Amino acid sequence: MVHGSDGKPVYIHADQLEVSPDGRWLYYQPCWGPLYRIETRWLGDPSLASAELAKHVEKFADTPSTGRTAIDAAGNLYISDTDRQRILKIAPDGSTSTLVEDPRQFWVDAMWVDRDGFLWMPAAQLNRMAPFQGGVSKVGFPMKVYKLRINYGPPENDHP
Repeated sequence: MVHGSDGKPVYIHADQLEVSPDGRWLYYQPCWGPLYRIETRWLGDPSLASAELAKHVEKFADTPSTGRTAIDAAGNLYISDTDRQRILKIAPDGSTSTLVEDPRQFWVDAMWVDRDGFLWMPAAQLNRMAPFQGGVSKVGFPMKVYKLRINYGPPENDHP
């Protein structure tokens, strides 16, 4: 647990949530992985008890600690690996590959896919901020944002 200068726990409000382009699947994971999915049809049923809902969750991929996720129009998921400064690509069939690995990509967060087929990757350096470094910031300036052509735009349900 990370604590702030006041001694209270610091919570990271990350949102590793993606919906497949066809709207069928919700993908999600805690910051430390793994990646799960559930069919969205189960999420709209208020009569479904939590225990019953949990039966429809499936582990989709073993993933590392991540700062953020993104999804493209083909259903490929992009996962930032905060421990190894890399971006993983997980295809709709669950196969995983390393898209890019670069030591400059410190804690990539808030990734997005643009309409020109680029994946944008801000190196947020969250792990270098004071709460993670004994109260002393080690953030390097200027901050960097990287982009890489992935040849797919965003899903239509992501950018209406």
